[in-house]
Amino acid sequence: MSVRGRRPTRRSPLPGYKACRNCKAVVPDEAEKCPVCGGTDFTKDWMGLVIILKPEESCIAKKLGINRAGMYAIEVL
Repeated sequence: MSVRGRRPTRRSPLPGYKACRNCKAVVPDEAEKCPVCGGTDFTKDWMGLVIILKPEESCIAKKLGINRAGMYAIEVL
């Protein structure tokens, strides 16, 4: 089978990290509670990563609805 017809595998781009299903924050696997929203529902099935340093000045943060600095997944499955 050619690479062209193959669908990309969806998995975490950062080994050792997971994403919160509620707010999309990316946290280490050891985290039991999300530091952004306090949620406990995590997944290792996420794609894309954006790092927000100054959410109050970032048009990307505004578009994604992010108001705290940190690492966030673009898509959480």
